[in-house]
Amino acid sequence: MTPRSRIQRRPPAFTLIELLVVIAIIAVLIALLLPAVQSAREAARRAKCINNLKQMGLALYNYESANGAFPPSGESTNFNLTPPSTQFVDGGWSALARILPFMEGGNSFNALNFSVDYNEATGMNYTGCATVVDIYLCPSAIRSPDGGRDGIDPNDPATQLLNGYGNNDYGATNYTDIDPTGSNQYAAYFPATPYRNKYARANGLLHQGKTRLAEATDGLSNTIAIGEDAGRDPRYLSPYTEAYYDGVNPRPILGLGPAGLSQGAYRRFWRWAEPDEAYGVSGQPNNKFRPDHESTGFPWVAGGPYIAQGTNAGNNDELFSFHPGGVNVLMGDGSVRFLKESINVVTLRGLVTLSGGETISADQY
Repeated sequence: MTPRSRIQRRPPAFTLIELLVVIAIIAVLIALLLPAVQSAREAARRAKCINNLKQMGLALYNYESANGAFPPSGESTNFNLTPPSTQFVDGGWSALARILPFMEGGNSFNALNFSVDYNEATGMNYTGCATVVDIYLCPSAIRSPDGGRDGIDPNDPATQLLNGYGNNDYGATNYTDIDPTGSNQYAAYFPATPYRNKYARANGLLHQGKTRLAEATDGLSNTIAIGEDAGRDPRYLSPYTEAYYDGVNPRPILGLGPAGLSQGAYRRFWRWAEPDEAYGVSGQPNNKFRPDHESTGFPWVAGGPYIAQGTNAGNNDELFSFHPGGVNVLMGDGSVRFLKESINVVTLRGLVTLSGGETISADQY
């Protein structure tokens, strides 16, 4: 017989069942851990977004210290028309372009000529406006194509030589047309934003001309200055053309307008230099109405076809973010708040208006 000491025992092995159990346990652990990792990453992205808005708030106040007022948003309202209508009468530039030198964007700012439009015919402003400004990009935003520039514009020869204008995920809330009573009487015409009432349009903080601090009689801490409008890209169309002036008369280009554009070319509001990056607030944040961009139209409504252009659907043209549950906004006092998607629309209207006389407490949003 073989001596006991010479018997070679094989090490114990996993059975198939045991191996499957181990794999299942690992899969469960990964499934439990992955959401936590994703949540931590989103928390970091949201913190970066908040910091972006704080930097813009500091720049706004530095601008105010130097000029005695906040800058115009670029887009504004002509209240002489019925209903009031959007206009572009403050030069071909956004508020974000005007505050660049007050947040370490001096080099880009020095390359800009504010006596002509940002996309002036000779392309003299293209180099500065093509700069990718990291503060103007939310890290949670998703766009196509992804990146800091918008790519080739078929109407603009300057972009065909380089890579496009700098993108943007924020904008001045320069007006609201949410009905002050919360009525949805025009829902048949605006199904994406059923509380929109164009006859009840009111100014936001950064309106036509410069805004002095004393104008914000609702209180700067209760008035939004800039909010997220993330993810816009060349799939989205502004309802306003480059020649659009005051709601009635087209603005002649005369070499001061965009490079080679016809007067019917639409504005591209996802660029940080474009005055149409400002917008009106017509409904709740993070609108879930689809489609969210203009590749297709909406179903037949109100007796006619309903196109997606300028409807505030999805992240088309309103407060919108890729943060779960709400959107970050910069208030007039420089603080940053997170507005829930469930905010009451009447409360939201009060937060946009600068002198509506509303009384709003922080627990309302």
